[in-house]
Amino acid sequence: MNLAKKAALFNALFFPGWGQIYLKHYKKGVLIILAVLAGILSIACSLIQQAKAFLKISPFAKGTVTFGGIVELAVNSLRSLESSYLLLISLFLILLWILSIMDAYKLGKEEMAKITITADQQSVSPQA
Repeated sequence: MNLAKKAALFNALFFPGWGQIYLKHYKKGVLIILAVLAGILSIACSLIQQAKAFLKISPFAKGTVTFGGIVELAVNSLRSLESSYLLLISLFLILLWILSIMDAYKLGKEEMAKITITADQQSVSPQA
């Protein structure tokens, strides 16, 4: 598998920014990872705030916390989030993921071109 495809695959399968880090573009990779984590953290904080609000209104009775109750709380919290906010953050994350894959592929192609040019120059240069 060539370098460009491998870098794009790292971004697609693992996490946005891993392809850039694989290609040693650390600043760009870390910046992408931080942006994605900020989006995920924003959604998580909103969900936690909604769950807290639901628990204030109707707290669990002592000793009655079940997995089903927790799932129901999470689902209710997710439903109560403002849909435009959730959609905007989700679109941001998806767009960032796609751009990250495209960028890693482009960087991989550039790295492969440099390697090819270097190899061609070494094979053409006169031997002493």
